[in-house]
Amino acid sequence: MKQNLKDFLFNLIISMLCGIVVGMTQMIVKNINVGIIEELIMFSIIGGVIGTISRSVFIYLVGIKQKSALLAFVCVFIVIGGISCLPSIYYYFVYKKIASIIELISILITAEFLGMSFCYYSYKRNLEFNSKLMSKKNQLLRKN
Repeated sequence: MKQNLKDFLFNLIISMLCGIVVGMTQMIVKNINVGIIEELIMFSIIGGVIGTISRSVFIYLVGIKQKSALLAFVCVFIVIGGISCLPSIYYYFVYKKIASIIELISILITAEFLGMSFCYYSYKRNLEFNSKLMSKKNQLLRKN
């Protein structure tokens, strides 16, 4: 239970940092303005949401449903892209502001690259951890 909480918090912090990087990339593309702090906080929260949902989707597909890792990576890619577009959709419907295609592409490329990189890192780390657990299990079985 304690390890799950540590993994969750680690994932949340990394995801929030990814959200900040995505937000800063957008700020550079848009030109920095007065509302930068609010937007960076928004991107941080969105990054945390994306990371938490992506992790849950990946764990559900690979760990619980025993699906292939490739399918899980594709689903995570779709989740990252979909949630990354939500602020632009929100601004369109609420404020009637259309995001520029360059702004949207910069968000998607940055979010997908960071999100998929972190997903792959987490996957590899968990494979190594499982390998160590299996090795320890085999050691204990041989002792008996």
